[in-house]
Amino acid sequence: MNLRELTEDQDAILAQVENGDFTIDDVSDHLDMIREDREQKIENYLHVINRLTSEEITVTKEIDRLQDIRLAKEKALKNIKEWLLISLKDGEKYEFNLFKVTRVKGREVLQVNSTNDIPEKYITIKMTNTIDKRGMLTDLKNGAEIKGAELSTGKSSLRIK
Repeated sequence: MNLRELTEDQDAILAQVENGDFTIDDVSDHLDMIREDREQKIENYLHVINRLTSEEITVTKEIDRLQDIRLAKEKALKNIKEWLLISLKDGEKYEFNLFKVTRVKGREVLQVNSTNDIPEKYITIKMTNTIDKRGMLTDLKNGAEIKGAELSTGKSSLRIK
């Protein structure tokens, strides 16, 4: 049986004891057996959780290591391209067996030096609405009723030490 089934069996037996169908003495051996099985299943779950947590940490460290390598390669690539760009003049072209390279003069781009001096016809105003969730939570906890919002219980979590 899996952990959920063991828990359901334990709850069903306890419900029969509460209803008076059985006494606790009648089912104590069965309850002890279910309790031991549940404890073993829970311990096994914790072993799996521990192993998966260790694997996650290992993978995260490997990702970080690979990210560092990627960033170093990006930096080297940027630097070598920059050196090649500095070494060539505008319009200069080279063709090789596998590669072609041309330095092209940069195109005209807009550079805004002072946003305060820009005429109104070029300015677009954007507005965003945000909800003060912390304030609403505080008010709801203090008994306020807010249309469109309510207090609810979040998802349960595990604490494994």
